[in-house]
Amino acid sequence: MRFPVRLLLMAPGPLKFPFVSQGIDFYRVRVKPFLQFETLFPKVKATGSPEARKQKEAETLMKHIPSGSYVITLDEKGQILNSPQLSEFLGQLFTQRREIVVVAGGPDGLADKILRGADFRLSLSALTLNHEIALLVFCEALYRSLTILSGSPYHRP
Repeated sequence: MRFPVRLLLMAPGPLKFPFVSQGIDFYRVRVKPFLQFETLFPKVKATGSPEARKQKEAETLMKHIPSGSYVITLDEKGQILNSPQLSEFLGQLFTQRREIVVVAGGPDGLADKILRGADFRLSLSALTLNHEIALLVFCEALYRSLTILSGSPYHRP
């Protein structure tokens, strides 16, 4: 099952952990048969207070969010979905939208202007995750959702 969808995963860059980059690349290959999956980690040179850094990151990220795309933010205060619920949510979204952007913040999280502009706020865990680890967890959750939708044996309840 292939969806006519482009999903863009974004966060301030560059990524610091090589194993996260390797993991994202691993899932990029696995997701490729299901949809167009791209990543963008624009370099952000932000200094100052945590709030100032979040604002600078937001400015940089917002320049890359295509107009009219459905925006999902990875946010610890967002809605927590289990794997079947996430696959159902994404399955419906993939039939309704062609451009989806998933945005994660940097070490200090996302600025309010990005959170307010999001169509959906997703929490990946009740735990607070390092922002790079959250990217990797999302990639695995995306792949698991796609295999659930396609009836693949990867997900075993």
